[in-house]
Amino acid sequence: MSLVMVIDDMAIVREPIAASLREQGYRTVCAAEGREALATVRAETPDLILLDLSMPGMDGMDVLRAFRRENATARTPVILLTASADKQHVVEAARLGVRDYLLKSKFSFPELLVRVRKYLNPLKPREDVISSATRSLSANVAAADAGATASVATCAKVSSTMTQIPRLLTREQCIERATEALAGRALSGVIAQVINLAASPRGDLSQLAGMIGRDPMLSGRVLQAANNTCYASARGPVSTLPEAVRNIGCSAVRSIASTFGVFDAMPPSEADGFNPIRSWQHSLAVAMLCERFAPEAERARAYLIGLCHDLGEILFHTHFGVEYRQLLQVELTTGKCRDDLQREMLGITHGELVKTIVRCLGLPDTIREPIEAYHAKGAIAGDGGTLARLLRVADLYANGMSLASSDQAPIAPITVAEARVATGHDHPQRPDAAAVCSEIFSLTSLLARLQAPERNHITSASHHRRPVRIFLARDPSFSALDPVLAAMEALAEVTLSDALPKGQEADGHHGLVVVSRNMSGKGFTSSDLEKATTRFGASSLPHLWLSGRIDVGSCAVPATPWPTPMKIFADFVSALTV
Repeated sequence: MSLVMVIDDMAIVREPIAASLREQGYRTVCAAEGREALATVRAETPDLILLDLSMPGMDGMDVLRAFRRENATARTPVILLTASADKQHVVEAARLGVRDYLLKSKFSFPELLVRVRKYLNPLKPREDVISSATRSLSANVAAADAGATASVATCAKVSSTMTQIPRLLTREQCIERATEALAGRALSGVIAQVINLAASPRGDLSQLAGMIGRDPMLSGRVLQAANNTCYASARGPVSTLPEAVRNIGCSAVRSIASTFGVFDAMPPSEADGFNPIRSWQHSLAVAMLCERFAPEAERARAYLIGLCHDLGEILFHTHFGVEYRQLLQVELTTGKCRDDLQREMLGITHGELVKTIVRCLGLPDTIREPIEAYHAKGAIAGDGGTLARLLRVADLYANGMSLASSDQAPIAPITVAEARVATGHDHPQRPDAAAVCSEIFSLTSLLARLQAPERNHITSASHHRRPVRIFLARDPSFSALDPVLAAMEALAEVTLSDALPKGQEADGHHGLVVVSRNMSGKGFTSSDLEKATTRFGASSLPHLWLSGRIDVGSCAVPATPWPTPMKIFADFVSALTV
């Protein structure tokens, strides 16, 4: 069985190609940068290499030259898969025996597969290879010159032709299954009263303890949570609900009661379903952040909106397990947006499914309406009223703190204007990520009644922090409440700046992350970044450029669009050399 090596610094290009080649019967091995590739080929020699040109550290041409100096890979067929159409690369690549050149702007997997099959045949004489490769490369460059060459980021989402997308369910079937799963799961009378009280800005909290006390099960769980390390005070154990209200506050008791009520009202996971705890952790984080940043009069309602905003995702995990596993595999293989795949494969998105859930649970309209507005506008637009905008901000920041349901959760910076509209402040104080995570992990352990082994696994961070330093250059138009900064701090030590590094500023850092609104903003252009990584002695510094708008056309430094999946950040940091 032939072994194909895929070398690309972008996981959303590298991994889908490798997965699709494996489906065609090939073995694959991947590398995110040149040094990793060289170390890998010394352990196992590939029969064919797919190589990107634009990579941090050693670029593709440097890697290719190094391969040709190795006996094992001196004559290994190489196909360049890149956004670059530089004619000088054509001549040099042909001289080094490159077999073919595929532009990412023209890429499709069927075409790549044809060439893979072609070049895994016995080698032709070298002079034929050079002649054939030169003609092929020149033809591709000519085609690229005739039209715009897309940036790496624009082409990173690999063509959906790589995997045929199956239709598993219709919208009507999903709604019917959800309704059946939620039958008889409406909130109990006491919980409904607590939630209605919490959702009302005029609610009388003086009766809260008495109200909760009418439900023995809820009372026990609230007292258990109140004595948890997250809420316990120096006053000693809490034994009554009035003590709980007095010790940890009405707001905390109300939030705990609402959380347990909604959690218990959702149907349990099926035997073949996913463990939904990561989704619950995300919802709890969003709820806490919504409460933290909302005006005082809206905090109770904001908490419930955050808590309930992703119940559709949780229901997909618990009652659509078989279908959802297939959907996640297609997402990995195609790189397509999860919402788009949900519509194509299930007929409905998790956001649209929330309407059915809140109706079945009997949640009040004041909770339902901002959630529906948020999902209708999408995570990027963030429109639909102040609370819907606040929900977007909290959702992105929770993802940045690694409190997300998956590695594909979107992360994006928040502009000063967005922060002002959502929270009333240009630069809201950033929460203590460690404290929030600790509270979330403790509360989800209580929610799910986890045993020690599972608790240790599910209450640990999704990603381990590495002993590396990142220089984060962020456009000053972004708020200090920055999900990108939170994501990087969860992964590494960070030096924050509102400009690209100058002089010796980049010294001692292992990587550079740049965040800009577009690719032509003052001080954050492709030319600026190229100068910053050459003029100041950081030419070998790996970098990741995130831009809100990708300019079509060839550029000196490729960019990745935001929102960006957490996996991109994690892959970037994991590839850095200490």
